[in-house]
Amino acid sequence: MRKPKLRELQEAIKALIKGPYTTKFPFAPAEIIPEFRGKPVFVEENCILCGACEQICPSDAIEIRDIINEDGTATRIMYRNYLRCIWCSQCAAYCTVENGIEITNEFDLSTLDKNSDTGYEQIEGKLVFCEKCGAPITSEKHLLWLAEKLGTKAFQNQTIFITYMKSMGLADDETYVKRDEYIREDLNKILCPKCRRAIMMAEDWSF
Repeated sequence: MRKPKLRELQEAIKALIKGPYTTKFPFAPAEIIPEFRGKPVFVEENCILCGACEQICPSDAIEIRDIINEDGTATRIMYRNYLRCIWCSQCAAYCTVENGIEITNEFDLSTLDKNSDTGYEQIEGKLVFCEKCGAPITSEKHLLWLAEKLGTKAFQNQTIFITYMKSMGLADDETYVKRDEYIREDLNKILCPKCRRAIMMAEDWSF
C-alpha cells in the first residue's frame, strides 16, 4: 500500500473520531453572514400591493390575484410561490416603497409535511375598481400612498382624491348607476384611465 493511501486512511479515522470538517447543518443552525440573500418576505404593514414586484420578478414567482367578492367589494392578493423564487432580491431592490419586502437570512425551506405553507406566502388588501366599467385599478393602499406622496397635487386626479376622502370619512360610498352614455358628473367618480379618457373625449356637455 502506498503512502498516500495510508494518509487517506489516517484522515478517515481522524474524521470518525473528531467528526467531519464541514458544518453540522442541519443538526445545528448554519452560520449565516448578515449580507446573505435568503428568503424574501412581504412586509404587510409597508406593502401597498402595487404589483411592481410582480412586474420585475424574472421567474414569475409573484402573482397578483384580483377577486371580486359577492358583496360587491374587491380584494387584491399578492401571492409568492417559493418553488419558483430564485432569491435574486430584485423584488426588494425595485420595491415602490423601498421597505415593502424584506430579505431574510432564512434559506432552509425543506419539509416532509405536504400540507406545510412554507412553499408560499400571501398578503391581501382592499382593491379599488372602476365605477364605470368594473375593471380593477389598483389597491386602496396604493392610492392612499400616492395621495400622501403627491400632497396637494393629488387633487388633480379624482380617483386618488375620492379614495383619500373616503378613507378619512369625508365622502360617502354612493351606489353608482351604470349607464351607456357619458355625463359630466361621471368625472367625479373613481375611474380607470380608459374610462376617464373616454369621458373626456366624449364632449357631450359642450366645453
